[in-house]
Amino acid sequence: MFDPLVPYNELPHITTLYVDTTSGLARLAEDTRVAIEILRYAVKTLPDPNILLDTLALQEAKASSNVENIVTTNDDLYRGVVFEDYTAEAKEVSCYKDALFEGYGRMQAKGLISMSDIDYINRPVNKKQKGIRTNLPGFDLTRIANQKPNGEQEVIYTPPHGKDLLQELLIDMLDYIYDDDSYTIHPLIKIALAHYQFESIHPFRDGNGRTGRILNVLFLCQKGYLDAPILYASSYIIKNKNEYYTLLRTAKETEQYEEIVSYMLHSFKDTAEHTLRIVESIKTLLAQYTDKDYLLTLKGQYEPLYNTVNLIFKKVYVRISDVVELGIHRQTAAVYLDQLVDEGLLSKEKIGRENIYKNINLLALFENDSEVTV
Repeated sequence: MFDPLVPYNELPHITTLYVDTTSGLARLAEDTRVAIEILRYAVKTLPDPNILLDTLALQEAKASSNVENIVTTNDDLYRGVVFEDYTAEAKEVSCYKDALFEGYGRMQAKGLISMSDIDYINRPVNKKQKGIRTNLPGFDLTRIANQKPNGEQEVIYTPPHGKDLLQELLIDMLDYIYDDDSYTIHPLIKIALAHYQFESIHPFRDGNGRTGRILNVLFLCQKGYLDAPILYASSYIIKNKNEYYTLLRTAKETEQYEEIVSYMLHSFKDTAEHTLRIVESIKTLLAQYTDKDYLLTLKGQYEPLYNTVNLIFKKVYVRISDVVELGIHRQTAAVYLDQLVDEGLLSKEKIGRENIYKNINLLALFENDSEVTV
């Protein structure tokens, strides 16, 4: 029987769980697949699909950390990236981005995510004991608690305890994800259920939520739904945070998993639609500022100006030295960037001895559309 105060060592293996897909989940999974597929092809229509990678990854890092009450601003985050001088909160967010790309690189190299890969993904966001939780003397049980209005902590879940058991449950989860012959349920339902299972296993002393959300997008890539990690559901979870934690707990108490699976599918679907709006807005901005006739009205040569505009859509915050790396003379780079300030695309701020140029239109796009409509 489930008791939030007792380690849930009876957590069922994911390969034994039953999900009733006749309740509408199969239709929802297919609708989700279509939404992700539309996004995937929209990204391919960008002049350079990689434009999205760094910016979306940083926005996801910010949102996912916010779920864990690690809050920073875009200015602090991007300035940290530019100057490598982070606030404590921005540094934590940057570590999430490092973890994301570490996992993506490993998945690309091997075609799948292994136990050791999950460990490596967790390390940048884990500020406590590294590796799978151990039951060595001196390490207390991990407990998950909510804060009551009066400030007291209420324990709502004590995850399984014992390193061998945690490893066994994780291996079972990965088998479930990858063995499509034995487990023939819709792959998106598998990914949704695997998220529930990973958060229930809670294998690390820190960073489990962020690691689990990274695994979502990596599994979507590994299963061929995405060509790159561009779909992140953390903003959806922030907007529906209480429901998320309630459903995680209810599934354990009732051993009914349809509602948490439905929640995760909705998070994928709505986030795909949300990201599609961002992609279409970026395409509109890019078309405006890379239009040949428009660029020819500015001072300078077309191709270097075109490359400069593309750069500021990739990096959001740029220095003159970043443009110089494109093979453009420093003085010419300054002229190009100052023109784009005059044109209303960039803002300019002097920090120390350097001028920093910020793509204010792109940043506003993320900040004004940062919440997914549910």
